[in-house]
Amino acid sequence: MTNETDPGPGPDQLPRTPAEGAEEAPSSGGAAKVSVAEPAGGAAQGPGPAAGSNPFVGIPVSDYVRDGVAALLLFVSLTMPWDAGHKASDKLEVILVTVVSLLSLALPYLARTGALPTTWTVHTTRLARLVANAPYVLLAAVYVVLDLVNRSVDNGWGGVGTALSLGLAGALLAAQPRQAELGPVEQDGAASRLWSSILTVIAGVAVVGALIAFLLTFSLGVSALLTLRFLVAGAVTVALVGWPVWGIVRRDEAWRLVLVGLGVALVVLFVLNTSNVLVSFDSFALGQFGLLLVPAAAAVASSPALARTTASPSSPVSTWVAVAVHTLDLVVVVAVGTALSGVLTLADGGRGSVLILSIVFGLLSAGAAFVARRSLARDAVSGRTLALGAAGVVAILGIVLLIVATNQPGAGFGTSLLLLAYGLPLLVVFALTVPAEVRTHFAENRPASPIGSDAAPSAYVWQPPAPRPARPKPAREPVAGPYGSGSYATGPDGYGPEAGEHEPDPLAAPSRPTPAQAPAQAQQSQPVQQVRYQPSQEPTQPVRQDPRPQTVRPVEQYQPTQVLPAQGGSSSHPVQPVVPERSGYAARPGYAAQSVGDTAVLPPYQDPQPAGFSAAQALDPSTPLEVLAQIVQEAPHLRPQVAANPSTYPALLEWLGNLGDPAVDAALRSRR
Repeated sequence: MTNETDPGPGPDQLPRTPAEGAEEAPSSGGAAKVSVAEPAGGAAQGPGPAAGSNPFVGIPVSDYVRDGVAALLLFVSLTMPWDAGHKASDKLEVILVTVVSLLSLALPYLARTGALPTTWTVHTTRLARLVANAPYVLLAAVYVVLDLVNRSVDNGWGGVGTALSLGLAGALLAAQPRQAELGPVEQDGAASRLWSSILTVIAGVAVVGALIAFLLTFSLGVSALLTLRFLVAGAVTVALVGWPVWGIVRRDEAWRLVLVGLGVALVVLFVLNTSNVLVSFDSFALGQFGLLLVPAAAAVASSPALARTTASPSSPVSTWVAVAVHTLDLVVVVAVGTALSGVLTLADGGRGSVLILSIVFGLLSAGAAFVARRSLARDAVSGRTLALGAAGVVAILGIVLLIVATNQPGAGFGTSLLLLAYGLPLLVVFALTVPAEVRTHFAENRPASPIGSDAAPSAYVWQPPAPRPARPKPAREPVAGPYGSGSYATGPDGYGPEAGEHEPDPLAAPSRPTPAQAPAQAQQSQPVQQVRYQPSQEPTQPVRQDPRPQTVRPVEQYQPTQVLPAQGGSSSHPVQPVVPERSGYAARPGYAAQSVGDTAVLPPYQDPQPAGFSAAQALDPSTPLEVLAQIVQEAPHLRPQVAANPSTYPALLEWLGNLGDPAVDAALRSRR
């Protein structure tokens, strides 16, 4: 009747092979049970992997990591101080409970390979692990009580060392259920309630222990100022332990992650500072207790059973940003505590530069963390850079303070200063840079740049220096010329009388060569000032071409044209001398030889345009920056186009804006 009473294999056991099923006795109904003939999903087969498959299928990676970390902590604890006079490896009872905790890690693997009885289930594994790691927890509690009763570190029994802290954390990791062993939340809620209670007890012991350690300082015979200093240290301990645990009780996932990160940081700092007495020991006799229990609380907070109680529907990005915000809160607490401790010690008669630096650096760190915390809580995208910068500032100040304290005789540093220099800033940086969801979110949502998107980042990209603004020339008073005053006072052709020459008589019309386009009947002598100027964009073409190649002189090389008196007229003014450079027809294209008495008909006036640059080139975003700087110097009429070019660098834009040109200012406004 074994088959009727057997509860069946647990989910972590291998099913029996088909050969074993074929050898079973007939059931109570008398029918033979042939397992080999039934399909894999038949009712006669229990749940579990198929025969010959990997027995460890279904175990997540986190369970392997948890087992490995627990074993590592237990092994490392044997090399560290257990109390003021002994290492953990010097005490037989510590070695025995450590071995039992290490063996408990093998229980689930033995059950899956079939080495345990068939009645062994997941519930049996979880219970056996709790029982196997309970001795370590009880031994740690005994030594804490002994330190409280002994109240001395001189007899070899006082103090609680970092070996107890790491070993207790490893034992609690070994005792907690694995992810693969948990059932549905509705049916397996007892595990979550149990580990929530364990976390509350550990936090309560740490907080009450810190309070008792402060009260015992009154019996040490220290001054009132040093008593206040112990009060500040106790308050920092209560904040580091109680604040995260209170957040976990309120089902805040961010605080749970903060406590886990804080525990990891303290474990690393304990291992790296074994020779520092202020870091390696807590004792009621020394007026400090509680920080050594933070790794144990962090181990409980990492339990999958407890993590289910703080799971929230919020996005992972919001959770990790909240982790950074809460960590900055702890930075403010530790920094203010460091500054207050320096003030109280200095007021009590202490001397040394480390006290001054602890006050100054503590206040600076607290201010930077507070500003970064507000900015990050208000807007994660824009405040992320400030938070990372504040973490770097806090770390630098803390490291400098550690160096000064190490090199100054009679000075020392404790766990709080190590957290300020390394642990808490690294936790902020980790929360804002390492998680994949966070990196993706901030890669897709970048803060707005203080410079325009079309401007080059001049802060870190080389650019040619902007040209200096030209000095404004003094305005010249308009002088009335032979053709009146205004823009064309010097004449329609742009040339006026040179120095030392007399202006012609208005009544005497000057004689000029007649263009080839003029009609034949326009041979009468007429005053030049009566010819109305008509601007035209059509170029003037000469009628008569010289077969010999002639060199065309630029406009700037032309000299004033010879003025001859009209027929039948007289003038008291001297006549301009004949200039050889203007005597040839080829020197002025578009003019033909005419009689002396003919009246000149002026060609259309055109503004001289600088050669070499065009509006399209000034507007082209691919134009090199050096060319743009050259255009604004040599072609002032193209400055509005350069101002509208999206590739113009900020320094050149600022230079253009200082010119006061309305067209340039309008182009600059169009960029916004």
